[in-house]
Amino acid sequence: MTGEERQKRLVVLFLIVLACVGVIVGRLWYLQLARGEHYSRLADGNRMRQLRLLPARGEIRDRNGQVLVRSKWAFTVSVVPGGLPENDDGIMDRLGELLGLTKEELEEAIEKGRGFPYEPVRIQRDVKPETVVAIEENRFSLPGIFIEEEPVREYLHGSLAAHVLGYLGVISASELQAYGPTYRGSDLIGKSGIERTYEELLRGEIGTMTVEVNALSRPISTVNVLDPVPGHNITLTLDARLQKVAEEAFLEHIQTLEDNPGTQTGAALAMNPKTGEILVMASIPSYNPEVLNDQSRRNDYYNALISDARLPLFNRATQALYGPGSTFKPITALAILEEGVLGPKDRFNATGVSQYGVKDWVINMGLAPFGRIDLSDALGMSSNHYFADNGTKVGIDRLSAWMEALGFGQPTGLNLYPPEASGIVPSREWKRNAFRDRPTSEQNWYPTDTEQISIGQGFHQMSLLQLAQAYAAIANRGSIYTPQIVREIESPDGTVVFRAEPELARQVEVKGSTWDALLEALRAPITHPRGTARPVMGDFPIPIAGKTGTWEVTGSISNGLFVGFAPADDPEILVAVIVEKGGGGSSTATPIARKILDAYFGLDIAADEE
Repeated sequence: MTGEERQKRLVVLFLIVLACVGVIVGRLWYLQLARGEHYSRLADGNRMRQLRLLPARGEIRDRNGQVLVRSKWAFTVSVVPGGLPENDDGIMDRLGELLGLTKEELEEAIEKGRGFPYEPVRIQRDVKPETVVAIEENRFSLPGIFIEEEPVREYLHGSLAAHVLGYLGVISASELQAYGPTYRGSDLIGKSGIERTYEELLRGEIGTMTVEVNALSRPISTVNVLDPVPGHNITLTLDARLQKVAEEAFLEHIQTLEDNPGTQTGAALAMNPKTGEILVMASIPSYNPEVLNDQSRRNDYYNALISDARLPLFNRATQALYGPGSTFKPITALAILEEGVLGPKDRFNATGVSQYGVKDWVINMGLAPFGRIDLSDALGMSSNHYFADNGTKVGIDRLSAWMEALGFGQPTGLNLYPPEASGIVPSREWKRNAFRDRPTSEQNWYPTDTEQISIGQGFHQMSLLQLAQAYAAIANRGSIYTPQIVREIESPDGTVVFRAEPELARQVEVKGSTWDALLEALRAPITHPRGTARPVMGDFPIPIAGKTGTWEVTGSISNGLFVGFAPADDPEILVAVIVEKGGGGSSTATPIARKILDAYFGLDIAADEE
């Protein structure tokens, strides 16, 4: 080989080496400079983990400071999806065995965190100590699995006030989108009640902890910690003792009813009519949020609740719509007085059967008609004839107007999830729309429709809360206050950031003489010799104004109602009770209301001491 050829080969070799060096240098420049930050983050992603530190959820207390719901610290099993090996069937089988979950349940839970591969996905909360020990003993065969300590919810009184307090559940896809970037797919959020209504205040602010992990994705050292901020504490207007009395009284009393003992459903409310503060809100049957908080029992329990024909998750105090029965007669009486149809002392000849066939209960029982009666007699003995004939003279147009003035057909303004029902205020237009698919003759409004409305058996539908608000208007001589369930909200540092004040929702403009007459007449169901509430309330030592009611349910046993307030001349408490399919209000709802009133005024304690 000549020197010239050798020289050429050296040049070529040099160029090849130079090109290789150039490629290497270029690659190094690309990796370390152009894309250096990106690959540094990837490396840190393999070595560093940023764990979300969940704050302690705020307490929920009753009006006297008694804690109803709080957070406690417990162990949680979490999975880092990015730390799992590709072939992880064996890991999933072993983890499922330890947690009592199927492979499908595990995969569904992990899938919620796939968008954040190096953030832990919480698989099972509040695990037992023996489970924690078992996972730690198998830690080398469970890469990507570790134990966190985080706050979990504790409901201290079981099912007490469950529909007010609410419960927690895993966030849904739509909720995840609505709540924003601080939430993750495995987070628990409020699903109903106060837990849902004040979710973001109760939750607090998320903290973070940056840790260095080993090859098994297990923390080996802490790099940085940003502490979470606990949630706000909420004080309710509820009185836990009175709430317990109401729930127990309801459950005990329905066991004594002859028809379908113990199967009746319904609701009880107690409120301060002067402020709108709700002291009791009970819906029967109830449920236990603590069980819904237990992941090992949650699915079976939730499925049982939603398949129960009695609808335990349904808040009957605010969401259910009822016919009012004779508890509507004071509203008809207001219209009769204000429209000048009849005065409070004017006598009406109650022969027992109205112009269009409505009968008094004495006629149905084969007894003599009431005869000549005034307003107090009519309310005391609950005369259908009196209110049917005189309500028809008022007419549906004015009756509907008075119903709207009292707040029927619209939400009361209570801030509680799920939202309250609006109800129905029947009118000529309403009937045309409601029956538009039927013949014109059925769309027309007839006097007999007005008769049924006047005695509380017509098309009108209302929530128990709306009915209570109408009675509050009578108790307050026209003032209706927005119902409130939250009394105070306190920040984590103890600062009160909200304190409820009475909020006037509406003022019903009525003559003073009308209020006087109504308040006097509403004493009659308790004081009249034949008063419908007298057998239960007659010996109550504090003056009560109130009315019983029976709503006739087609093809079934009637609903029983009672609404009343005490003291009658200066009311502190208003009670409303409905027992579905229990029978007449005097025998079903009134005894429950009596026990609530006894407890409020301390008469139950006095009786026990005797």
